[in-house]
Amino acid sequence: MRILSLVCVLWLSIPCSAQNGNDWGKLLNEKKIKDAEALCTSWTASPQLGKRVEAEKCLANVELAKGSQLNIMGNDTGGGSLGQSYTPEAIKAALVHLNKGIQIAPQDLSIHEMRLYVFESAGMFKEMETALEDSISIYKGADALQAWLAFDAELADMGQARAGLNFAEVLNRHYSHSHDVVGNIGAFHNMLGEHDQALPFEQEAAALAPTDPLDVWNLGWTYNYLGQTAEADKWMSKSIALDPTGKQAPGSKCLYAEFVDTKLHQPERACKLEKASCEPDRQKACTKHSVAITPSK
Repeated sequence: MRILSLVCVLWLSIPCSAQNGNDWGKLLNEKKIKDAEALCTSWTASPQLGKRVEAEKCLANVELAKGSQLNIMGNDTGGGSLGQSYTPEAIKAALVHLNKGIQIAPQDLSIHEMRLYVFESAGMFKEMETALEDSISIYKGADALQAWLAFDAELADMGQARAGLNFAEVLNRHYSHSHDVVGNIGAFHNMLGEHDQALPFEQEAAALAPTDPLDVWNLGWTYNYLGQTAEADKWMSKSIALDPTGKQAPGSKCLYAEFVDTKLHQPERACKLEKASCEPDRQKACTKHSVAITPSK
């Protein structure tokens, strides 16, 4: 998953609950925790490897269901979030099953993801980094990097910029030539207000992927933070040209319109851009400067 430097617009979906189609998943959804536990415990001695793996996934989810609770977690952006977490006892018990599952099925990506999710939801970010290092050393699937990047996006969405930065730096030690990873490091530095530190990472990401609208946009937005208006305009304009529909960098065209108004001081052009890209309550250039737009013939 990618991080877009706007205010921060992010995407993520982490599969952390029971798998669809499994009997134990249905039981847990119906809050029949004891029934699910009995069913999955019966699988632990199965001669079939798949059944034993499924048992460990199930029993980890059973432990989490037993200790589920709501938790308010502060973040690095001056706020916090209310979300699902688990008691320390539930986390400890679930990790026993997840670690056992990884031992018997090291190439099952979902177990690695579940372990990372448990640490993330509990705010155990140092432990999450350690688990990531371990999973990188074990799991060899071609989809590994995209799976790990999803957690960086989730951390950003939670406002956990420092944790996300540390997580991205772990990835960079193993995937040093990935523009996704390098760009995310820059985006997290921007979230933390560390724009000087963000710049070289965003420059590297754009150099690695010069036609990627997100990397190009993020570089321009970093220049904007640093007050380098001409460079900001150059790179943001290039990003929009690469992604004219705004599909890959949603929201960027409206932000660029505001930039044209406040930094380039071109109100008439800004007004046209805002009318094309911004919601009505964000079309401020026209009203602020009383700009009259001549209809196109």
